[in-house]
Amino acid sequence: MDEKVREEIVSKIPIEVPKFLYYILILLLLVGAATFVSQAKGPQAKQAWEIYLVNFLFWAGIAQGGIVLSCVLRITSGRWGRPVLRISEAIGSFIPIAFILFLILFLGKDYILPYATEHYHHPKDIWLSIPFVFGRDVIGLLVLLILSILYIYYSLRQDLGGTSHGVSGFSRAIASGWKGEEEREACWRKLSGLAPAIVLIYAIVFSVISYDFMMSLNPHWYSTLFGVYYFVACFLGALAATTILSVYTRNYLHLQDYITTSQFQDLGKLIFGFSLFWTYLFFSQYLAIWYGNMPEETGFVFNRIRVEPFKTLSWVVISCCFFFPLVTLLPKTNKIVTPIIAFIATVSLGGLWLEKFVLVTPSLSPEIHFGWVQILITLGFFSAFMLTFLSFIKNFPILPVGDPLFSGKIGARHSGGH
Repeated sequence: MDEKVREEIVSKIPIEVPKFLYYILILLLLVGAATFVSQAKGPQAKQAWEIYLVNFLFWAGIAQGGIVLSCVLRITSGRWGRPVLRISEAIGSFIPIAFILFLILFLGKDYILPYATEHYHHPKDIWLSIPFVFGRDVIGLLVLLILSILYIYYSLRQDLGGTSHGVSGFSRAIASGWKGEEEREACWRKLSGLAPAIVLIYAIVFSVISYDFMMSLNPHWYSTLFGVYYFVACFLGALAATTILSVYTRNYLHLQDYITTSQFQDLGKLIFGFSLFWTYLFFSQYLAIWYGNMPEETGFVFNRIRVEPFKTLSWVVISCCFFFPLVTLLPKTNKIVTPIIAFIATVSLGGLWLEKFVLVTPSLSPEIHFGWVQILITLGFFSAFMLTFLSFIKNFPILPVGDPLFSGKIGARHSGGH
């Protein structure tokens, strides 16, 4: 893109984020953390760890899904999505925090992992041994973390190269030692190599995470589709989160010339398509279980679609993640009017959070425990997620100005690279 435009965008770093928003989020984070710490060893410890697990599975999945969305845009050379590429990467800035939260999760293993205190027949006992579970999940998530950091580093260096005189802080450190346009091409090649690797490893690692922290909460139930079901839901959540944050970022930073209604129309199409795919995976699992009629499989489904209060919650999940997007995203108008598409994405995102709640809770508790403790812990996770996102966009370019497929205002329109 034009160097003057690139310098103009980079020169706006740091972006001014309202201080009152930071204060509110920090307050919610501290209250949520204090609530969890106070309950983690008390009489409500099991409920506190349950909601912690639900939120970890949800927010960590969205964060990694944000990086995967950026990778997919690079793999497919999608020009249409370049203006929102950096927003999806900003969502991924939560990944280091998610890794720390995962390590903390094992402190509550006796409350949320049945196989931590019970033993099963060989070879299930080997697969579900805590050292093996901890080792494989930590290694998998650590590999994803390192690859994701490298991916974001090269993505930012591609944008910031040659501008170290006009930036400061982390941006200046990333831009230092720039070797010219040849290095920009080298960054492009490295990103092109990292993107497919991250997508492949994401599918494997998050499948294993779903087995260990959702499916195995009922150790006698299994589904070969469950891993795909989980990481597709995470990717769908990342699409919804990218849509919501793109709407508000576009309005606040006046990026209407870069992020146009075309991007929201395409994001709406993707949410629509992946909502259908999510439903297809759900029904594929249900159909096989119903047809097989095996007690160790039907019990998992029965507790969620036949027994209250989870029966009602399951229908709410299906309504938010399937029926509502199916009806509302058919008209083109709903996809290009930003308040409407943001609302649809919010409903879908809320349904996906509730889905994690329905998948986890019935395996651990026969009843729903949802009060101020659960609300405050959830708000704490939300605040941590938003603080990392805001810190990222405050310190780095909000648009991928060094990407060869991003051509500024013109590149925000549909083109042959669509």
